Amino acid sequence: MSASVDYYFALNSPWSYMANVQLPDLLHRYNVELKLKPVRMGPLLEATGGLPLAKRSAQRQAYRLQELGRWARRLNIPLNLEPAHFPVDERLAAGVVIAAMEDGHDGLELAEAFGAAIWVQNHDLSDEAVIGEILASEGLPSLLINESRAQAIDKALDKNTEEAIAAGVFGVPTFIVAEHIFWGQDRIDFLEEAIRQAS
Repeated sequence: MSASVDYYFALNSPWSYMANVQLPDLLHRYNVELKLKPVRMGPLLEATGGLPLAKRSAQRQAYRLQELGRWARRLNIPLNLEPAHFPVDERLAAGVVIAAMEDGHDGLELAEAFGAAIWVQNHDLSDEAVIGEILASEGLPSLLINESRAQAIDKALDKNTEEAIAAGVFGVPTFIVAEHIFWGQDRIDFLEEAIRQAS
């Protein structure tokens, strides 16, 4: 029996990006069904009492930069702490992740590549040309989102966000195994324990 993990994330989140880098090793070692669920951060934070980064206190913003640097060094993950294009409108890229999964491609690998575009390469992930270049580099077809698919993707993002709120999610990345919620890329060791117990 494989463990089932609901994974709520956002491409704008450096913590989600660091989780995306770590997850393939975990998936390689265990029989896991990972359900990728990109969410809309604005509605998620609003519904759960969170604040977008720009509205947080100067102290919290400064501490965030220290923590990002510490974890990037701990995990040996290159990370630009203050990327040129952040926050970026990630709707198109998140939609491409959803479309790619619907067409049978590896959504996690693509999400990692999109995260690297923001947090390592300083690219503008709202730019369709940038997304096209990433798709080509990943060996994926050009997943042009027509209007009918765009509407379906908007519904999927809304549905993921509503599900996350109902499940008790208040930030990203968040993993849910059965009734257990794990928030943060620094909780992957606890996630692994839950996967072992569920397998």
